[in-house]
Amino acid sequence: MPINKLFTKTALAVGLASAATTAWAELEEVTVTATKREQSVQDIAVSVSALSAEEMRQAGIEDAKDVAVQVPSLTINRNSSPFAAGIRIRGLGTNQNDPSLEASVAVVVDGVYLGRSGLGLSDLVDIERVEVVQGPQGTLYGKNANAGVLNIVTRGVNMEETEARLEASAGDYGLQKYTASVSAPIGDTAGYRLSGSVHQRDGWLESGSGPDQNDRSDWNLRGKFAWEPSDALSVNLIASHVERDSSCCGADTTISPAMASVLQMKGLEVPENDPLDYYSNNDYPLAFTLSADALSVVVDYDLPFATLTSITAWNDYEWASSFDGDRTELDLLVVDDNYRGDSLVQELRLSSDLDGPLQYLAGLYFSQETLGRGDGQVVTTFGSDVITVGSQVHPLGPAFAMLVRPGDSSTIDNSWETDTFAAFGQTTYTFSDSWEATVGLRYTAEEKFADMYVRADSMATGIPAGAFGPGVPAMNIPTLIAALYGPVDDSFSLEDESVTGMASLTHFVNEDVMVFASIATGHKSGGFNGVAGEGVDRTYDNEQTTNYELGIKSRLFDNRLELNATAFHMLVDDLQYLRQQDSGLGTYVANEAEEGTIKGVDLNFTAAPWEFLKLSGGVQYLDNDVFPASRWTSNLAATLMAPVADGAAYLRTDYNYASDHAVNPDVLDFVQDRETVNVRAGWRNESWDAALWAKNATDDVYSYLRTVPASMTGAQQDWLAEPRTIGATVSYQF
Repeated sequence: MPINKLFTKTALAVGLASAATTAWAELEEVTVTATKREQSVQDIAVSVSALSAEEMRQAGIEDAKDVAVQVPSLTINRNSSPFAAGIRIRGLGTNQNDPSLEASVAVVVDGVYLGRSGLGLSDLVDIERVEVVQGPQGTLYGKNANAGVLNIVTRGVNMEETEARLEASAGDYGLQKYTASVSAPIGDTAGYRLSGSVHQRDGWLESGSGPDQNDRSDWNLRGKFAWEPSDALSVNLIASHVERDSSCCGADTTISPAMASVLQMKGLEVPENDPLDYYSNNDYPLAFTLSADALSVVVDYDLPFATLTSITAWNDYEWASSFDGDRTELDLLVVDDNYRGDSLVQELRLSSDLDGPLQYLAGLYFSQETLGRGDGQVVTTFGSDVITVGSQVHPLGPAFAMLVRPGDSSTIDNSWETDTFAAFGQTTYTFSDSWEATVGLRYTAEEKFADMYVRADSMATGIPAGAFGPGVPAMNIPTLIAALYGPVDDSFSLEDESVTGMASLTHFVNEDVMVFASIATGHKSGGFNGVAGEGVDRTYDNEQTTNYELGIKSRLFDNRLELNATAFHMLVDDLQYLRQQDSGLGTYVANEAEEGTIKGVDLNFTAAPWEFLKLSGGVQYLDNDVFPASRWTSNLAATLMAPVADGAAYLRTDYNYASDHAVNPDVLDFVQDRETVNVRAGWRNESWDAALWAKNATDDVYSYLRTVPASMTGAQQDWLAEPRTIGATVSYQF
């Protein structure tokens, strides 16, 4: 018998009832939509870590990278821009530096798949729940869910009464953040919800040549309108807008002796060569801007035997990234890039009413997505110091001048279009009170088109074969700009068909324990490198995953302990990966030739050992030969409360640990571990909440990415995690 039918829903939501009497008499039931229907997380044969709105407020979660502190299997990092962020589940995922490279972790917001992970990494405002669904989810979510799904559900419209929430935060680095939400009914059949935030912060990467880097100036707004003309029909309209403007993303640079001598010759500061000292100089300002609009309509209609759901969604966005490519005060390399994209999605889904032993879900899916990079303008330019430095560092010595000249540049005008059609179905049959089986299949057909124009302009000649005489291997060496941006003026297309599926068997041992076994597959189609250097194939192939799991989920000690464990074994075929070019400048997409394996065990728990104490945590052991990853990751959260002055004082501490790991498969000699401690202390009642907090309280220094030294400069760059930040937050709700 499903566990959710055996639990009451009386567990306390801290701060939403009288905080003076709040206690964890038992654990609350967690309902998720990971299977595209509402079910208890303890009932489904899928590994899901879910964070409720209350849990997120207690932990001070502001964005997706804060979610990763709570979930050992989830890692989120960034490098040159927020849109190049990498999301990984169980060590599988990729950074989207190349626009053509699709994610292996699907980001879904209110049932709508987002083609770019960066669209889901803005501030999390007015969120009902975040679900981290682990393992391939190709049957229900389709393409690009090879590693799992980050499912974000925003708060719905209150159709019964008016409610509102206001929140203000201030902290070091000039932090000012304001969020607000309001919801109310309109008559008897309609209602609305408005929410938004403004986030301002100074930079935390110190610069001796200008403003400190990695500041923020963001705002977003979301509106919802709900209409329920009858008991059978509901319509939800959601519109949102996001603006981001920051000096992101600065990197800490380790310079070569040649660079140091040129800096000294010019009378410029020669910084200490500490790659982890949060200090970086530039001669060109960093900037990242994003403007994104989204609109979706969700219609649910209850039939006598099932619910018919239609999701129609549109998204339009553009972002730009400008930065000093060498991250020093030398005039070596400047990048000024812009991108654009839009998508249209239509999904139709029929879900059974859960009566009887047979349950089913069937659907059709269509999407059209377009992406663009550049509009025929210059993207990259080499500066006046490139020969002075490069001739001292590059193996060619003075002959390096044959490869590059100041003013050499690249021009880009690329566009991609992907049309996707899918049909899917999943059914569950309950054999008895204790046994049920689920099977599912999805057929996907994709067409991809690319029109690419990349021009490399150089006054240099390159080095022809035989230029150094018979004693040197004869080979053509192209100009540096041509090697960095492979020139192309061509169109490409491909068609891809795939079938993904899943099967699971669930046994409810008793009222408190269930065990399951499952197999699931995922598929990610190939594509066309947006920027491919000399010798790198323009086309890359499909990626497939097959995952086997054995799991147990349990509620013990009168519902005071929730303990879940999963063992998994995933096969990854033709892994799509993003790698640096040999020169250390630029990246390309390719496939791993050999099949890889990711296997391990994850364990997570939630406990209420005392009515004023709640504990949660997890640990993951990972054996990953696909990508450098920590063998051990873990987290532990503790929330302690005590009644004080018609309210409750509370202390929340979160700890996250990742054992030694490399952050770049091309720089395997650099390994590090990571420990993050977040602390939040405050007082709250049913209306007010005031807290002091510290993130990364121990000021742990961590590099998200260390690059290969650039052949023309010898410089190496580290993108660092945020240092310790402190602040205060006050909120009021009614």
